[in-house]
Amino acid sequence: MGRLAAAYTDPQSTMNRALNNPHPGKGGYNNPVVLRAGWPSAGMLTTAPALAAFYRDLLAGRILHPETLRDAIRPRVSGPDRTMLVDSAFGLGFMRPAQTFFTPEAARESAFGHTGAGGAIGLADPDAGLALAYLPNLMSHMAAGDLRAYRLTEAAYASLT
Repeated sequence: MGRLAAAYTDPQSTMNRALNNPHPGKGGYNNPVVLRAGWPSAGMLTTAPALAAFYRDLLAGRILHPETLRDAIRPRVSGPDRTMLVDSAFGLGFMRPAQTFFTPEAARESAFGHTGAGGAIGLADPDAGLALAYLPNLMSHMAAGDLRAYRLTEAAYASLT
């Protein structure tokens, strides 16, 4: 995590260049021009209930056929992430549990989703029948592994037992 923190503040690191583009001094992701553009891989505007409903509808087969979803969440890559500098894992467009998508042990085999800047998380777990989203009002300084989202996810899994 020390390497991650150092890279986050190093203006020449791949992580800093990726996370601070568009430049934060020009409004960054809150710049109305960027928001209207639908900046790739960032700048999603939603509510927690809407994001949780998206994952609920994925699990229910309303967005993708269940076999297509199973194939999409199948792990494709995992290991050291050259940008985030910690382990990550991905299916097709979805993160899988790893250091960049920190989940309780109960979620490690079947959960998928994505984290977001400042501690946000969207998660679905077909085995547990769980869909959740957490979008904090105040951004954390954490690039990944925010404990607020983890604790919410942990409590959700604990409520299932």
